[in-house]
Amino acid sequence: MALLKVKFDQKKRVKLAQGLWLMNWLSVLAGIVIFSLGLFLKIELRKRSEVMDNSESHFVPNSLIGVGVLSCVFNSLAGKICYDALDPAKYAKWKPWLKSYLAICVLFSIVLFLVALCCFLMRGSLESTLAHGLKNGMKYYRDTDTPGRCFMKKTIDMLQIEFKCCGNNGFRDWFEIQWISNRYLDFSSKEVKEMSRASVSWSERQNMKELGDLGTRNCQPGRPGLESSV
Repeated sequence: MALLKVKFDQKKRVKLAQGLWLMNWLSVLAGIVIFSLGLFLKIELRKRSEVMDNSESHFVPNSLIGVGVLSCVFNSLAGKICYDALDPAKYAKWKPWLKSYLAICVLFSIVLFLVALCCFLMRGSLESTLAHGLKNGMKYYRDTDTPGRCFMKKTIDMLQIEFKCCGNNGFRDWFEIQWISNRYLDFSSKEVKEMSRASVSWSERQNMKELGDLGTRNCQPGRPGLESSV
């Protein structure tokens, strides 16, 4: 028994097919955007893999890429069906498959919702991964001569320059570590020994004062900057 049965004449069928065809191709464009965002996020994570924690997960970018590709495929096929529906001869070959295709589309929509929910919930995990990775990476900032860590200084410098931030939780993080390579220090000097324990000299603190608010924000995404003076 049909529920809310509606009859379409040829003119209405053409308008409906054209409208659905347009909506499906707009969905294809949305799928391309989602795919591009996933690819961009994956590239950014790869670029900053040195300052990401070992528990780094690529679930979010991989999910966006997969959903984007599937969205393009399903909606392209739907657009083809809508276009062929304008011709009764071509529509006849699609008719036996429509129920199965609609069931697959419903299943895909459910999966899409679950993936979107997971991506939203994984945001905190990504931020935590970057926070722990950056905190650990700062400890190796001075190891410019150590194999496997020689690019850590450049990576952290470029990260702070690009996002105009300083440290993990704030610029004071740099006061807690020795960030100057030992090869530039004369440990026979008493002053050097004292500064190495303090991690930063008084002159560096004065320079931070002169910088004002520039570069005092933390580098953790989603957290407000620590706008305070030394």
